[in-house]
Amino acid sequence: MKALTLMVLFPAAWLMACATNTKDLPVVVNSENVAKLQNRQWVLRSMTLDNRDSVMDLEANLTLAFGPNGKVTGYAAVNRFNGSYSFSPDGKLSWPGPGFVTTRKAGPPELMEKERAYLQALPQTDRAILKGHILLLQNDGESTILTFLEAGSS
Repeated sequence: MKALTLMVLFPAAWLMACATNTKDLPVVVNSENVAKLQNRQWVLRSMTLDNRDSVMDLEANLTLAFGPNGKVTGYAAVNRFNGSYSFSPDGKLSWPGPGFVTTRKAGPPELMEKERAYLQALPQTDRAILKGHILLLQNDGESTILTFLEAGSS
């Protein structure tokens, strides 16, 4: 009976897997497919830093954009920032250089705290996973996870 069940279920599962639209499958970003991230604006929707979820502030505009030249830019709640990034062929994300350069505006303490946490979390990530209009940046232990939604998508 078990063999008969497996003979019926396995082909059905295989057909469903083949019929799945591949654009909906998560993709680990690497040096070969990094163009999928570039020239798109990403808006942070949730952040876990050192296993602690951060409550997102509706006024905190936290963005990220990957340029084709290995440069990253964004808005970190109060200040703009820029820096560098690179991907290895096996999907390792690195943030070379001394860190991010930011403008020096001051803002409300709660937004400045979100900015500090965001700029601390970004360089802790070492992998990017893309699924349609959703981008996850995370570290290997998944203690830091940043979830972005492409700007303009719902």
